[in-house]
Amino acid sequence: MFRLANAPGGLGWPPAVFWSATLVEMQLGLEGQQRKFSSQPFVSREEVRRMAVAHGKRKSLRTDPRATNWSERKK
Repeated sequence: MFRLANAPGGLGWPPAVFWSATLVEMQLGLEGQQRKFSSQPFVSREEVRRMAVAHGKRKSLRTDPRATNWSERKK
């Protein structure tokens, strides 16, 4: 599997990506490479639109001072 993921003719993933990938990500990567897309989106665009309308507009978390900005937090 490691050779398949890292080989230039394979997925071409760097080792760090391979070792952090889940089995689902590996499966989707292989399906994409072979142009065989067996899974359909589990949420349609229409369903996303209905959910957005149902929940209405809300303030962005970016404007909330209590929200954690993970890219700016101290290490």
